[in-house]
Amino acid sequence: MKKSLLALAVLGAFAGTASAQSSVTIYGVVDMSIARNNCVATAAKPCAVNAGAPAGDAWTMQQSTTSRLGFRGNEDLGGGLSAQFQIEHRFNPDTGAQNQTPFWNGRSYVQLTSAAAGSVYLGREYTPAFWVELKSDPFGNDGVGQTGVTYMWAGYMTPDSASGVTTNPQANWPAGGSARSSNTVGYKTPNFGGLTANVAVSLAESTGQGRGLGFNAEYAAGPIYAGLGYEKITGGSADGRGVVNLAFHYDLGMVKPIFYYAKSKVGAGGNLSNKVYSLAATAPLGNGVLKAGYTRLSLDSGWGVAEDKLTKLGLGYNYNLSKRTNLYFDLGSASGAASLATAAPGNKGERSTAYAVGLRHQF
Repeated sequence: MKKSLLALAVLGAFAGTASAQSSVTIYGVVDMSIARNNCVATAAKPCAVNAGAPAGDAWTMQQSTTSRLGFRGNEDLGGGLSAQFQIEHRFNPDTGAQNQTPFWNGRSYVQLTSAAAGSVYLGREYTPAFWVELKSDPFGNDGVGQTGVTYMWAGYMTPDSASGVTTNPQANWPAGGSARSSNTVGYKTPNFGGLTANVAVSLAESTGQGRGLGFNAEYAAGPIYAGLGYEKITGGSADGRGVVNLAFHYDLGMVKPIFYYAKSKVGAGGNLSNKVYSLAATAPLGNGVLKAGYTRLSLDSGWGVAEDKLTKLGLGYNYNLSKRTNLYFDLGSASGAASLATAAPGNKGERSTAYAVGLRHQF
């Protein structure tokens, strides 16, 4: 009897150890705001491109951070090896509808990690250059105050026809783009005293969009962040297109200034070149964070448009109700170039000013 009890205790201990080596986390975001834009676009008077702004002069319920439900897991394989996965669904909480065509639009990849050698991942994931951009938008690519890849990649957008997010060939800017790549094989280095690197290749398979190659190098230690990103498409309908971006941040405690610059190759064969720079900052204020940004995009004169400059001002405040829940007020005002996808070359964009008040909960 005593031996049986002892055996059960030993088995229980091993079972506890085995279960502790694997974990699955459920996480997500639910975000809703009431927003309005003062610009009503017509064929003769299109609105300036204003990322995150609702269409038309009407009260609109929309999300700032894209709402999501995700699962990520980790298994310790021993000897410094581990395996991970992540799948993430995006949805619209005002209607409950799926946000974009692939169900696991956010991310869907499997990864093998060595503590000494880094990680190799396969599947659908953000491109390396995206991380440099995301960390340099004080709004985190969210809401009416954001600049996002619409501005910050200077008119370049990742082709992603394999998932159905984009068409092939891509629609003209600001439509027809993504910041993720499907059919991707990527590698991430370990962290060397704050220095990391990421390289990825997105296979064209039978899409005809071209093969994507991207990398980044980032340094984050103490108050300093510095990043350099690169992305280029070879072959297919998007051949020659790409972007190079760089950023520098310095956290002074009372305020964190952010500088960002990017240059893109767009158009047929990458024959046109756009540029963008952004000056931004975040600052702790009361029980929240103040966000501000100024961004200016210059389109290549080869587009032949009436207005080839686009400027956006963003201002916002997040008030923290807890570590996971906040209220926010954001404002974004854009003037200059209109959409190349819909506006006639001779039409300038009308000023577009949008504002939103919302509630965000993370779990």
